[in-house]
Amino acid sequence: MTPREKLEALGGRVPARCIWLGLPSGTTAEIAGHAGAEIAVIDAEHGPIGVERLAEMVRALLPSRTGVLVRVGELSEARIKHALDSGAGGVLIPYVESAGEAEAAVRASLYPPHGARGQAGAVIRATGYGRDPGYAETWNDRAIVAVQIESHKGLTNVRSIAEVEGVDMLFFGPFDYAQDAGLDPATDGAVLWEVFGQIATAAREAGKTVGVFPWPNAAPAELAAAGADLVTVASDVATLSGGLEAAVQAISLSISDVS
Repeated sequence: MTPREKLEALGGRVPARCIWLGLPSGTTAEIAGHAGAEIAVIDAEHGPIGVERLAEMVRALLPSRTGVLVRVGELSEARIKHALDSGAGGVLIPYVESAGEAEAAVRASLYPPHGARGQAGAVIRATGYGRDPGYAETWNDRAIVAVQIESHKGLTNVRSIAEVEGVDMLFFGPFDYAQDAGLDPATDGAVLWEVFGQIATAAREAGKTVGVFPWPNAAPAELAAAGADLVTVASDVATLSGGLEAAVQAISLSISDVS
């Protein structure tokens, strides 16, 4: 399958809406799965999500048929293996800055002859603990390997990264890019739009998909209209925090009101 076909098979449609999950909670994942988004990204980089909780969250998303990607903490064979063995449909690798790093991500994500992912089919959740003997044979055709472009160096090498065989998606991380480039996402949005455009162009020219996390004044719908195949529309932490704060601030109680 092409990268676009893989994303469509995982989520059901392209462009796909994504919910970002950073809370280590199967219940939160289950609730998010029923919100109607096509994809959920479990954030095992910044969120306090370990291997056991990761598997729990993947299971919690299963009834809703929401496609699952896992952002791993680093470009590490072990972390990628844990994410994929849990049953995720692919991985998102942070801070990729070169074609060599992208090649390493592909190698860790795919089975031979295109990669070096370890064989443990009889014991991993992804195979139904051995009940799907054909899992490894079909995995390379449907796995999604997404790499994050979130630094000036990564942007400089974006075309060579996009051309790496086995990379399916370039994902723009605007906040880390802004930090690396000395920008303020709230005031330098025009620059971030230009960067997103460069990444999207590189992805398109290489036949790959493009994903993005919105920044201030860059709405998900606008990013989808500009060519994003996967766009984050909400995160569990921001939604919970913002919703609770709004509910509290909507009601002002004086001492006399509660006495």
